[in-house]
Amino acid sequence: METKDTFLFDRRKYLVLIAGLVMLAIGFALMLGGGADSPNEFNPEIFGTQRIGIAPWFIFIGLVLPIVAIMMKRKES
Repeated sequence: METKDTFLFDRRKYLVLIAGLVMLAIGFALMLGGGADSPNEFNPEIFGTQRIGIAPWFIFIGLVLPIVAIMMKRKES
């Protein structure tokens, strides 16, 4: 019986996995900032479109892409 040493993922799966990690990093980077200098001040920027609308979508896609990478069928060559 001949054993063949292969990686668990192929190149395509690793690219999708890395894309997911990049999306997570971008999503968390978009949520940074927006705080006030003093705790007695209110900064309305904390509820801006970037933090409430856009960043969660980046994080959601960043969490879904690794699942997609795991579930993708192996490309037989």
